[in-house]
Amino acid sequence: MRVHVLGTGSSGNSLLVEADGTRLLVEAGIGPKNAVARARMLGVDLRSVDGIVVTHHHDDHAGQLEPLAKALGAPRAGSSLPPMLHLHDGVGVERVRHRFAVRRYRAGESFEVGALRVRSVPVVHDAPHVALAIQSKTHTFGFLTDVGTVTSPLVELLSSCNTVMMESNFCPQLLELGPYPRSLRRRIAGHLGHLSNGQAAALAGTLARHAAAKIFLCHLSQVNNEPERALRTVRDRARDAQVEVLPHGRSRSLELAPAPRRSMEQLRLF
Repeated sequence: MRVHVLGTGSSGNSLLVEADGTRLLVEAGIGPKNAVARARMLGVDLRSVDGIVVTHHHDDHAGQLEPLAKALGAPRAGSSLPPMLHLHDGVGVERVRHRFAVRRYRAGESFEVGALRVRSVPVVHDAPHVALAIQSKTHTFGFLTDVGTVTSPLVELLSSCNTVMMESNFCPQLLELGPYPRSLRRRIAGHLGHLSNGQAAALAGTLARHAAAKIFLCHLSQVNNEPERALRTVRDRARDAQVEVLPHGRSRSLELAPAPRRSMEQLRLF
């Protein structure tokens, strides 16, 4: 499995997952021109994408869905061709649903895109949202951002993954001392907001004790966090896994080799 990260963070999220002859674009927060240019820098051609899935309708995750669907040749509504867009019922992009063929699914359901199986669970956030586990023949990749509260179903889903890309959004001290108004600071740190470095570390520690051999930290705030702080905090709790940071806005290709599965123990929240 290969994961080509075209961008991560509040300025736009998008990544291409490739495995077993199937190519799935996850998130549509980067417009076609920039997405194609970043993909070319990584030696990737976006023209043969088999599917697009977004986790929720916030602009940095779904704001470019319509132009991307058009640029990548997604079948129009009413077409006899299989849908390219896979959207759960909470993704509020009605213009896209009217213009293009869409496979609808409920948060918590699974579906197939080519040779890949995509599983989802609901995520606690201030918009209807899901976390994803994308499974090929030899590897399972977990993806999680924008989560205010960690739940047992979320832990169970990600504990089945060999590699997890997850947010470590803010440092509480930097958030409190930063320039954001108090209402926004409360939203970010609240139960419908984002994961702090400490919360990400607690979740990563649990995942590292189960199946996750690699953990990539993403969606770091440029204002309220620092890569070194996030990495140090999470590594201290997830010593059984290899932990790396994906800096805001940078493109990178990840080669995900099959990882040995560990025996599953009873899952518990921290």
